[in-house]
Amino acid sequence: MCRHNRTCWDSLSSLLLSVMRAVDVYLMYCALKAHFKGDYDYHKFSGQTKVKRDSFWKRKDRFFFVKVGHKYEDGEVLDYFVSNFIQDRDGYIANFNEQNYHQWLQKKKMFYDIFVQELQPFVKEFNPLFESKDGHHPTLLKEYIGKRVSLETMIILDELVEYSKKWDKELDWDDFVWPDIKKLMNNYKGFLTINTDRYRMKLLKLIEESS
Repeated sequence: MCRHNRTCWDSLSSLLLSVMRAVDVYLMYCALKAHFKGDYDYHKFSGQTKVKRDSFWKRKDRFFFVKVGHKYEDGEVLDYFVSNFIQDRDGYIANFNEQNYHQWLQKKKMFYDIFVQELQPFVKEFNPLFESKDGHHPTLLKEYIGKRVSLETMIILDELVEYSKKWDKELDWDDFVWPDIKKLMNNYKGFLTINTDRYRMKLLKLIEESS
């Protein structure tokens, strides 16, 4: 028995809140995993899935959810998961790491500058960036695969010129690279805030200055 009932009660309450939060983190993780790996839409269903809260106790990796819930606030937990899922859509939480999260946070502050920097070499011949010849990969797709263009730039450009619709029709039917990348783009873009007017004006200015 504890001599100080108030202290015992406070400790128990803290423990219960910690467990409840860990379960909430777990449910968010399950929803995001279904979003990035399957056909589930996290935004459409507001993160609600059929996963039961009790299933948390069957997980051998419960500690990781407790750890994440203890370390991050709600919005940070979401960002932590998203930053890791775009790196690994299989999404085993034990492989998630802070490095992905912190790099993503730094990158998030520079999306606009990165967009400008990555497009600078191509503004003189902008339209050919999206052209597919004989079903082969367009230059933009090759640049992304070669890690010279970021996923965010791919998404922003698609918001501006809608090249993905064109690629769906033109790329070889047995191409497995583009459908996988497009799925990742579609899954990820809902977590980004893109000021399309700002990016469009900058792109037009870059093209004008290069001519």
